[in-house]
Amino acid sequence: MGRIPYWNIQCGIIIDILAIPVFCLLSYGFYRYWMKIRVGKDRIPLGLRSAAMKIGPLYIRSFFTRGILGARIYDQLFTGITHGCLFWGMGLLFIGTILVILNIVFGLPIFEGRFNKWFMSFTLDTAGLMALIGVLGLLINRLSPSKRLSAIKLRKGFIPMEITIIGILVSGFFLEGLRIASTVYEPGAWIGNMAAVLVSAIPNGLVWHQVFWWAHGLAALAFVTWIPFSPLSHLFLAPLNTGLSVPISGPKMGVLDFSAFENDDATEEPRLGVSKLSDFSRKRLLDASACLWCGRCHEVCPAAQTNKALSPKAVMITMSEYLNQEKYEDTSLIDDISKDAIFNCTTCSACMEVCPVSINQPKAIMRLRQHLVMEQSDMPDIMSQALKSLEARQHPFFGAASGKKDWRKDIDVPIFEKGKTEHLLWIGCAAIYEERAQKIARAMVNILQKAGVSFGILEDARCTGDPAKQMGNEFLFQEIAKQNIGDFMALGVKKIITLCPHCFNSFTRHYAPLGGFYTVISHAVMIDSLIQSGKIQIRSQLQHQAKSIAYHDPCYLGRRNSTFDEPRHALSSVGNLVEMNRSRNLSFCCGAGGGNYWSEEEGERINQIRAKEALDTNAEQIATSCPFCLLMLTDGVKKFTEEQKVFDIAEIVNAAID
Repeated sequence: MGRIPYWNIQCGIIIDILAIPVFCLLSYGFYRYWMKIRVGKDRIPLGLRSAAMKIGPLYIRSFFTRGILGARIYDQLFTGITHGCLFWGMGLLFIGTILVILNIVFGLPIFEGRFNKWFMSFTLDTAGLMALIGVLGLLINRLSPSKRLSAIKLRKGFIPMEITIIGILVSGFFLEGLRIASTVYEPGAWIGNMAAVLVSAIPNGLVWHQVFWWAHGLAALAFVTWIPFSPLSHLFLAPLNTGLSVPISGPKMGVLDFSAFENDDATEEPRLGVSKLSDFSRKRLLDASACLWCGRCHEVCPAAQTNKALSPKAVMITMSEYLNQEKYEDTSLIDDISKDAIFNCTTCSACMEVCPVSINQPKAIMRLRQHLVMEQSDMPDIMSQALKSLEARQHPFFGAASGKKDWRKDIDVPIFEKGKTEHLLWIGCAAIYEERAQKIARAMVNILQKAGVSFGILEDARCTGDPAKQMGNEFLFQEIAKQNIGDFMALGVKKIITLCPHCFNSFTRHYAPLGGFYTVISHAVMIDSLIQSGKIQIRSQLQHQAKSIAYHDPCYLGRRNSTFDEPRHALSSVGNLVEMNRSRNLSFCCGAGGGNYWSEEEGERINQIRAKEALDTNAEQIATSCPFCLLMLTDGVKKFTEEQKVFDIAEIVNAAID
């Protein structure tokens, strides 16, 4: 005998009818989120391009993989397994519920034959068990929270929801057991059949079945109504937030549009940066609403892990609480987050990398920093001196002993000639004004010359303006960038080789919106291509005396621009590559980003932690492909050894060229 809908129940259709007002309440709950989020600016950042498939503003692949399926959740094994069990279990049970409704309304034959046995019975029983295991694991995790969950503040509200889910699932198995015990054994319903044995001795089983049926159905409806008013709102907000996030690495800062300052008819005074919630874009407010408070960002943030004022989790919590309290115009937001925290950010993007719901924490922090710098002229003293130097001298290295041409003394470096030179070798300010970093430029010049590459440098050395952007002065960045773009246009520059990942990031991400379109290649990638093509030869005897090399991934080359393999290929051709515990997209920052090269670091030093991680590999050399990383790690290693251990990839390869 097949299953009968509403078996032993009178007026069971009431439960299905009640689903209509429940859906209305669910919609109203999320409408309340929209009413808060719409307070933000409906701004679209300039210069963001992606080849990903879209429907309107929604990126389809990200929406399904990271949003619906929660791909990043599985980076944490226990959390991933428990979430996966609950998600897939409840998903299958939801499909089963829809099929039952279709059976009632349209007579869909789901309770017949093999489909009933293997899906409606076996699969749904298994799904219920998976969901129960998953929610029990999550409940245990909440009752005994990890450091990342409890860091800053533990989000309340999950435990009652998880207990409710357990009650609904257990009552469902109990109902199934009572039904089978009062009818016949059901093939495939392996848990239901076992439950039937356990409940068969209960007196008045049919009465208890009716009681539990109504309790189970009403509890399920109440639970659905509760979702938008609980932390489980992320079931809807997280996929939406992920689908609306541009699927390219890094904070996607774009460039600010200053055209409004030239509009005399503007009804609202343009704002530089953000000082209150209503100044943020709607996407940033959606970020705050979708945040899980899971603390994954906190446990990878170099500032948070060295006991600085900043925690990206704290920033999102503060924004979320302001949003819930409807404090849209409250300018105390910056004070609650704290100025120290805002300037502690190294813009390494580690928080974004691990965030399960694609929140852009660095962009929110940078918008606050822009307000402090451009609106209030409020920033740390050393950063301020660096910006003044950048504005006056076109480089941020105030007090540097080196001059513009010192790095190329005693070597012949060609100057870029219009119509003759193919590549512009962009030296960058660090390799010009920091004596230790000058060796990178000299080594790269030698490599390019031996490979026969057509290249030249600018006679008048300067900066891309990236330090100004990182520190929050967008005005100064655009002024420098536009000057460079104009000079490049006059010279006919089309291809650029960079020594610094920050320069690479600026040219590829931030110059295009201002009219500067170039083919840009990192020096690490260039070196690898020259080795692979045979244009430079590595000494054959190195095969017998190759040194072990630990490679540090620069944040702006690796995590922000997904360049991981080429530097490793190049280093593997001259040595034995050793991986650090935290590498590739999970690499730990050197501490220089976000303008923090020019800061007085308090507490535990980030560069010393990273240097210790590199030394722990017992590698003979530590390699990187960023002048700032080179300088920071060189300084960090000094705490542990006086031996020179840190080199740029160009130095190592240059020393190995035949």
